Amino acid sequence: MTESKAVFLSYAAQDAEAAQRLCATLRDAGIEVWFDQSELRGGDAWDAAIRKQIKACALFIPLISANSQARSEGYFRLEWKLAVDRSHLMAADKAFLLPVVVDAIQDHDARVPDKFREVQWTSLVAGDISPAFVERVLRLLSRNEGNASIPIRAGFGDSSLPSAQSVAAAQREIPEKSIAVLPFIDMSPQKDQEYFSDGLAEALIDLLTQVQDLRVPARTSSFSFKGKSDDIATIAEKLRVRHILEGSVRKAGNTIRVTAHLIRADNGYHLWSRTYDRGIKDIFKVQDEIACIVVEALKAKLLPTQGVVNSHQTINTDAYEHYLLAKQFLGRRTLESARHAVSELRQALALDPNYAPVYVLLAMSAVVWILEGNDPAAVKVEQAIAAAEKAVALAPELGEAYSARSHVRWLLQWDWSGAQADIELALKLNPRSEATQRRYGLFLAAVGRFPEGIAAAQMATEIEPLDVTSWIMLGGCHYAAGQFAAAHRALSRALELSPESTLATELLAGTELIIGQTTQALTTNARQRNEPWRWSTLAMAEHTLGHPQESQRILDELISKYSERVPHRIAVIYAWRGETELAFAWLERACQQRELTLGFLQIEPWFSSMRDDHRYRALLRKMNFQA
Repeated sequence: MTESKAVFLSYAAQDAEAAQRLCATLRDAGIEVWFDQSELRGGDAWDAAIRKQIKACALFIPLISANSQARSEGYFRLEWKLAVDRSHLMAADKAFLLPVVVDAIQDHDARVPDKFREVQWTSLVAGDISPAFVERVLRLLSRNEGNASIPIRAGFGDSSLPSAQSVAAAQREIPEKSIAVLPFIDMSPQKDQEYFSDGLAEALIDLLTQVQDLRVPARTSSFSFKGKSDDIATIAEKLRVRHILEGSVRKAGNTIRVTAHLIRADNGYHLWSRTYDRGIKDIFKVQDEIACIVVEALKAKLLPTQGVVNSHQTINTDAYEHYLLAKQFLGRRTLESARHAVSELRQALALDPNYAPVYVLLAMSAVVWILEGNDPAAVKVEQAIAAAEKAVALAPELGEAYSARSHVRWLLQWDWSGAQADIELALKLNPRSEATQRRYGLFLAAVGRFPEGIAAAQMATEIEPLDVTSWIMLGGCHYAAGQFAAAHRALSRALELSPESTLATELLAGTELIIGQTTQALTTNARQRNEPWRWSTLAMAEHTLGHPQESQRILDELISKYSERVPHRIAVIYAWRGETELAFAWLERACQQRELTLGFLQIEPWFSSMRDDHRYRALLRKMNFQA
């Protein structure tokens, strides 16, 4: 049977209203939807039609809710079975099942086929059907047609190649009010001001992102073209924008020359161009002026109650330069560069003790340093906590300050309610921050709210499609939910973007171990640059392969060298080997040391067999976690 280009909606009768809303939204986007609007579910002709549609549809969307949970029988359950049966005949990378949660029911509570848990769920609680979800459906339909780069919006043709109409539809899909800010070129005599020119472009991205009806790819995506030869039209097509802002910076002493060009991507026409010759102290005025001109040129609008905050601004431009240098050092992610970064941040605060973004960076750098497997002894936890508190006190309007404090409260202080309040406020202040979205997703996953967590992490990848951290967090959310096939896809994408990522390598190797791909896990683990993580995965793999003596030898060496640093990882090895008493002993030790990674304890798959033990529940209580 030839596959159609349609979406099939499957739902319990009590969810008909939610299904109708979803159907109307998808149809408005030009998507063909098969949606049975009749309450009469019976009859041979009707049954045959439903079966035929399920066999031919391009995407199957089951609506999951408390209503479907309450019904142990229903025709929708037959629809689900038919869809799952069809999915078994498909290639592993083909998108077909797209579960949607329409109320507050959680993934682990839902009565659904196991196959549904292997794919990413979407949460549309309260009936809010986001443009991001519609775009995702369009992308999946396009990918199934073999046109991954062209999101078809209307007019489905028979050819697997894009027609003129489909290309035009794809172009219409790109918002008119959209712009990418490319890294500004360092034109300084010594070519030593790249940190400053990058900082200017990043500040402009932050300013423009705050404009409600303007689509602005985030930093990582725009900066991915740095040093490459792609032309304006190609960059715009890859980033799905209509306009490009590019320029250069020439800095000599206390003077700067900033040149900026606003370009219409499809014809190369310069809509606006200007050169600013200013003193360094005017850099923030230049940033604000360029952003204002762009907003006016693209006819974007601020909401009446919306203010745009230049979070980079400080009373001292020398402090700003130290801040930019610190960001550059942190990007290198080595112990030496981290020390240089902290030194630069301290110098910035000496010049401007009220510079809130510096405190944000101090707090987050400590958490990220440990999360990526580096030695926690290099981090002064109390200083990180104090920095997060100071950032909020100095800048109560800055979403990133609450986002950072949420991470600190959760992972360093085990203050779950405080962390949730902070991250929700951060999202309210800046819902288009990919960093806040992915942190929110990870937090929700950590407390077992998997569909919501995955949806937030997915949103981060849509805001910032080329950011490795967002893909790692999405993979981590799927991993925590037990959706290992989806986790594998997301983490593989992360390693495509950043082959050296220690955290992506660790999670991917762990996923492969869990799903029984032990040989592949060893191959993945071989690229791991973090020694204690490499050894711990190796010890587990050797045990699985039936080499207990080699597993123990590696574990002994890990304990000898890294016991103070990774007691949690040692507990994981013992749990994997079924040595429960020793696993609890090392978990207790990790708890006493307040090891940061324990923030994920309640959802880690390694300890699933131990969760009914009273000692496990006691550990969670020590961490202030109330299930």
